[in-house]
Amino acid sequence: MFTRFAVIAVLAAAAGTGAVAAGAATRTSAPPPELSAFVLAPADFQAGAVVESDKQTTMGGLPFFIRVFKPGASLGGRPLMGVVSLAILEPDAVRAASDFAQLDDATRTADGRQAYARDWGLAFVRGLGKAKITVKKTVVGSAVHQGTNSLRVPMTIVTNLGTLRFSIGLVQVDRVLSMVELLGNYGQTIGNAAPNTALAAVQRRLQDGFAVANSAAPTIGGSAAQGQTLSADAGAWSGSPSTFTYNWSRCDSTGANCTAITGASAVTYTVGSADSGSTLRVTVVGKNSVSTQQADSAATAPVA
Repeated sequence: MFTRFAVIAVLAAAAGTGAVAAGAATRTSAPPPELSAFVLAPADFQAGAVVESDKQTTMGGLPFFIRVFKPGASLGGRPLMGVVSLAILEPDAVRAASDFAQLDDATRTADGRQAYARDWGLAFVRGLGKAKITVKKTVVGSAVHQGTNSLRVPMTIVTNLGTLRFSIGLVQVDRVLSMVELLGNYGQTIGNAAPNTALAAVQRRLQDGFAVANSAAPTIGGSAAQGQTLSADAGAWSGSPSTFTYNWSRCDSTGANCTAITGASAVTYTVGSADSGSTLRVTVVGKNSVSTQQADSAATAPVA
C-alpha cells in the first residue's frame, strides 16, 4: 500500500515545496465537482497566503489536483515554510473509503507510522530541491484520528541543514482523498491548531462539493395513455449523486393529492386502467455518501 502512495508523494514533491497522497468509490450519474474545490485556498489562511502553483493532472489513471503555497502562509499565528494541498478523485466512494481505511489502520501502529514517515517524509525532503540534504533521523508522533474519515500524523526529520517539523493530514469524503502537508520553519514546532484548522477546511470543501442538489426538475417522456410506457429523465443535478431511484405517483386531474403507486420504482412506467382520468408524476431521489435529495416532475396530462 505505501508504495502506491509514495509514488504520488514523489510527484507532488517535485511540483513544489512538499509531498502528498493517493486514494479512491460507484460510478456517478452526474459529473463530479471541480477538483480545485477540494484543496486549501488562500482564504483558509490568515492574510498573506499566496498560491505558488496549481496543477491538475493524472497519476495511475486517477485525476488529481495539487496546489502549493509560497512560504509565509500562516495558520494559528505561525508562518509556515511550506504548504501543499492535494485532492485525488477515485472511481467510486467504496474504493476511496477502503484506501483511507488502510492508511488509517496502518498509522495506528508504530511500524505503520514509520512506513508512513519513509514514504511521505523522505519524499518531502527530496522535493525541497536541496541536492546535498542528508537525513539523520526521522521521528514520527502518534497519529491523531479526527472522526471517521480524517487523520493526521506529526513528523520531525533531522537533516544536515536543520530540523524539519511538519504535519501531514488525510481526509476522505465520497470519492475524494485529500491530503494537506504543513511545514514549519527549521526548528519551529507546528501546534495542533494549524493542521486541525487546515483539515477542517478541506473537509468542509469536500462535503459542500458533494452536497446533492437538483438544478433542473425531472421530466416524463411518452404518451399518458393506457398501455403506453412513460420514461423518466432524472433532470440535472449537482454534487455528483452516485445513484438515482424513481418512484411513480398517481394524482388527481389537477396534479394534486398524489399517492405512491405500489411497485412502480423503475425508470419506466406502463400506464394501466387504474390510471384512467388521473395524472402521473415521478419523484427522483439523488444520493451519494454525503447527502440525499429528491425532486418531483411536473404532472402528465390526465390519462386517456
